[in-house]
Amino acid sequence: MKKLIALAISAAFAAPVAFADVELGPFSIYGTLGSAVEVISVTNNSGAAIANTADSQTRLMDQTSKLGFKAKYDLGNDFFALAQVESRFYLGNNGDNTDDKAEIGSRNTFVGVGSKQAGTLRLGRYDNAYKLSLKQIVPTLYGNLNDASSTYGSKQILNRLGARQGDMVAYETPDWAGFSANLSHNFGKDSTNSISAGAAGTPSNTPATDLMGQTSVSLGYKHSMFNVGFGYTTVNNAAWKLDGSSGAKAANFTATQKLEAYQLGGQVNYMDFSAGAVFERTSSSVSGLAAAKNFDQQQNVYGLIAGYKKDALEVQVQYAKANDVDGTTLTDTGGQQATIAVGYQFHKYVQAVASFSKVDNQKNSNFTTASGFALAKGNDMNQFAFGLVGKF
Repeated sequence: MKKLIALAISAAFAAPVAFADVELGPFSIYGTLGSAVEVISVTNNSGAAIANTADSQTRLMDQTSKLGFKAKYDLGNDFFALAQVESRFYLGNNGDNTDDKAEIGSRNTFVGVGSKQAGTLRLGRYDNAYKLSLKQIVPTLYGNLNDASSTYGSKQILNRLGARQGDMVAYETPDWAGFSANLSHNFGKDSTNSISAGAAGTPSNTPATDLMGQTSVSLGYKHSMFNVGFGYTTVNNAAWKLDGSSGAKAANFTATQKLEAYQLGGQVNYMDFSAGAVFERTSSSVSGLAAAKNFDQQQNVYGLIAGYKKDALEVQVQYAKANDVDGTTLTDTGGQQATIAVGYQFHKYVQAVASFSKVDNQKNSNFTTASGFALAKGNDMNQFAFGLVGKF
């Protein structure tokens, strides 16, 4: 018995020696754990019965929890290499089975190379430059305290063509006396539906015949007192029925088509306060196919943000508004969202967050917040959320 104990102790101390020559480099692990109880009150303006899952309720909802591994290697001559794997996971998701939703590398995951003088090139899955332009324009709005208070994303009012995408080549310039730029291209492996000549503008649920590549660019200037910026994106071989609101999807035609968007604005920073605004226009057009005329549409949206941050306390007030869609026979296709969020930092890595969001949809729109509660067209929502965020 004594011999076995001695062997075990010897093995315990010898094991690290076997790995002593493994070079890990400057490697780090990081993550965010966030969850909140959401109290949701739905006003049913549609006149139709809605499912219990889409009606007023209280639920526990994840607020973008993630786990990441990253490394940065010195290549000499001021050059460096990057590697990152970032994954999504869920702390509460309203009882949904999330096993098939959380996967390794589902968030920003890439390899890259760069230098302080030449900028950084990334290959893999990454936020496109159009999404990052919102960070340059109004960083307080981009850095929302929780998902329940967010006004931008694929189903929200702002920045619907900004996204994290696979098959991405992304370039970020260095800081040139406050100026910076981003350029990205996604090669278009995203799936879509094709539309035949006789489909009258309705997706035929068949595979697309062309890849929908997306190119984005952003320009920004950052000063201690203000930020200004501009973003532009275009999607090849695609069009979009904007009057579909948050359910709108890009469609592929056997015709000349164009989907693009631009946004611009700025933010003023004074002492512990900030205030900003952004304007965005999204346009879809199709030529050479009469049945697709319903995809010739345009929509303007606006966003406002005011922030206060001092010591442990942070307050954000947001407002976003989508105008009616131009180029459609539908009316009442706009919507708006007003939000107030408060965060209190108990510790460098622990924060409590409370928010209240009010979403008002017109008869033919169904925008929602980023925590993903699905609303039927014309329905409104009051959403109160209270939770904790831990970081490491």
